[in-house]
Amino acid sequence: MSASRLLLAILALPLCLPAARAQEDYAALLEEAVATVDWDFSDSWSYTEASYEDGETWIGRFDPRVEEDHGWTLLSVDGKTPTDRQRREYLHNKDEHSSDADDEDNRVTAIVDEDTLELIEETDEHWVLSFVPAEDEQALLDSVDARVRIVKNGRYIESVRIDNFQDIEPGFGTKLTEFKMRFSFGPAVEDGPIVPKSIEVRVKGRALLFFGFDDTDIVRYTDFEYAGG
Repeated sequence: MSASRLLLAILALPLCLPAARAQEDYAALLEEAVATVDWDFSDSWSYTEASYEDGETWIGRFDPRVEEDHGWTLLSVDGKTPTDRQRREYLHNKDEHSSDADDEDNRVTAIVDEDTLELIEETDEHWVLSFVPAEDEQALLDSVDARVRIVKNGRYIESVRIDNFQDIEPGFGTKLTEFKMRFSFGPAVEDGPIVPKSIEVRVKGRALLFFGFDDTDIVRYTDFEYAGG
């Protein structure tokens, strides 16, 4: 399963973050921190995307100035020159999931129950808030530690992370022994816009007592260059 598909499946939940000193200020702060992210960065920036899934690392380059193939070029697969078949598969997947980008900010703002936000750490550099995921599955809610970090200088969201601290048993003979989710954000370049930098999802467990699964999807964005516009 691709990282984007796995995220859409997991993030069919809703988020709302924030942080300050008073409870009623948390939602406002997170709303501000999320709004600071430039979700339309691909309109003006080229970048390299490294995607790890199904045991393979695919590296591609996006450039909004390139009209062919929606601006995407597959550079390598596991460090080797990609085959024609791999190029076709890569471009097909990019075309198939091109609409996902439209909901990128909604994915972040769809994970957190804002009424559960709690300040657990504050330094001169950042706030750290704990939260309960906005999810209907009680087995998940009772088994995870979820946090969001907001940088004070620039007041932008730096990361969202969810980790299970015990097995999750959602039913139907399924047990998750490991569940981890990470979103990270930061400047594209020094003094540049705040952009998504990485997405990591790891799910490990068993289904119906017989079928083991161990899935890790990682996507990282690097080498940002301003492309105009």
